[in-house]
Amino acid sequence: MKIEVGQVQALFVAWQNQATKQYYPVGRLVSGLRPDRPQFEFCYLGGVREAQKTGFAPLLAFPDLDQAYRSDELFPFFQNRLMPPGRAEYRAYLTNLAMDPDHADPMTVLMRSGGGRVTDAIEMFEVPKVAHEGSPYQTHFLAHGIRYLNHESQQRIGSLQPNDRLLIMHDLQNPADKLALALRTDDRVVVGYLPRYLLDEAFNLLQSCATVEVFVARVNPTPAPLQQRMLCGLEACWPPEFRPFCEDHYRPIPVDATDLSRWCDPNADPHP
Repeated sequence: MKIEVGQVQALFVAWQNQATKQYYPVGRLVSGLRPDRPQFEFCYLGGVREAQKTGFAPLLAFPDLDQAYRSDELFPFFQNRLMPPGRAEYRAYLTNLAMDPDHADPMTVLMRSGGGRVTDAIEMFEVPKVAHEGSPYQTHFLAHGIRYLNHESQQRIGSLQPNDRLLIMHDLQNPADKLALALRTDDRVVVGYLPRYLLDEAFNLLQSCATVEVFVARVNPTPAPLQQRMLCGLEACWPPEFRPFCEDHYRPIPVDATDLSRWCDPNADPHP
């Protein structure tokens, strides 16, 4: 599957240390580059250096940390994380991600689904850029931690409807992560958690914006797996000095990798 040239999209590849549960940004995939460049580009990020200290090994498909890999087709490493359109459950799968099965592009599918597999510790998420309609900051994510919720909470998820508001609550006594941000309903039932990769940005937005809105995009009952039970949206302002995912550990290692630093600046030219 390909997308129209010029519609630039990007996602981060994160690796989770299974012992500590900490996430490390290790790579970035970009699509929709200029006509004079290949369609897809993958490169490693600065965060891979810290990940290596805790057990991460370079992906077999991309062995060289200093190379920017380019291809006119989606790399097999990513293609293999997409459900084939011929599968009987394909349409239901994309519907669970609040996507139109007839107009789904691979990058959005990977971002919405997280691109994970049971056999590894990889998760993918979108690189945010300023939205020109609605709230400036917009992102979607699958609620985390649902498997650890009690029966009441899991039952409550089943009664939620699209656009229902969820409130963010700092779960500072969470034994697994003192920075955990829980999602609760108006009647104070915890129904999930923000993904760890969103925590730094969420704390920044909560401190700087008058409102940070989290809402239910879609609830998927069984047989959908728990990790796809609830798709959420997050919308907020874009504070003047806010630069999401622009720290050194999110910056490309190869010197010739596509520069997306302008995405960190709402006043910059949005076109590559």
